[in-house]
Amino acid sequence: MQNNHFDVIIIGAGPAGSSAATILAENGRRVLVLEREKFPRYHIGESLIPFTFPSLERLGMVDRLRDSAFVKKYSVQFISPEGDASQPFYFFNRYDRDTVAQTWQVMRADFDLMLLDNARDKGAEVIEEIAVKELIWDEDKVVGVRARTKGGEETEFFAPLTFDATGKEAFTATRNGWRERDPYLNKVAAWAYYEGAIRQEGIDEGATVVAFVPNKGWFWWIPLHDNRVSLGIVAEGKYLTRDGARKPQEMLEREIDNNIWVKERLGPAKRISDFYITNEYTHHS
Repeated sequence: MQNNHFDVIIIGAGPAGSSAATILAENGRRVLVLEREKFPRYHIGESLIPFTFPSLERLGMVDRLRDSAFVKKYSVQFISPEGDASQPFYFFNRYDRDTVAQTWQVMRADFDLMLLDNARDKGAEVIEEIAVKELIWDEDKVVGVRARTKGGEETEFFAPLTFDATGKEAFTATRNGWRERDPYLNKVAAWAYYEGAIRQEGIDEGATVVAFVPNKGWFWWIPLHDNRVSLGIVAEGKYLTRDGARKPQEMLEREIDNNIWVKERLGPAKRISDFYITNEYTHHS
């Protein structure tokens, strides 16, 4: 087989791409993963849900996660706009305590690198800092990709199957005009990271907290290791941009100041990151 010919090409080395590469390589396929960035790299999306456990087990990742510094997550809790807290909803009251009922709050830079290294360990070939620029077509069938390295060198790779795992970037859907915005989900998210916030104790330390705000919005509060917390606000764009707010700092700090529960727990903390904002995640194709 030629060096640029594979059984499967995967565009993107995030969790979907790395997981697909792991399973395919385990089953004897020659797999190539092409990733635009150099891992580890930052990404939002830190709170795993309980039913990731079977997938992580299939990938051989559970022991690695148990040995990691990631905060264990056993529950979710909800806070009213007035600051009243619900009882924690413990997953083990419904699901198996030793498996599905416990998951993790992860730093995606570390977690995604673990998944990618796992794919490498299983035999997948990975090239980082290479951007796929276009699909190669043979009539109505995709037969490969054309990519460019960080240094500007262009190269082609071929496979009977190309797997698009580019997430919200939606490489294939965007370039073919298949991606459409959802008119009913005009949400904006603004967030930052803090250190030294007031944390819950014991089994509740790793709980994801959802604190509701008026007008169909909510905060996420995700406790991370090293005494950090991921805090973000999600709401309608017209709500977050009221009073002329345009910067994520303006949106997030105003909502923090208006939320009793969040403001109290963030009191002793210091911000350790820039402010982030996105609205490009409500599409279908």
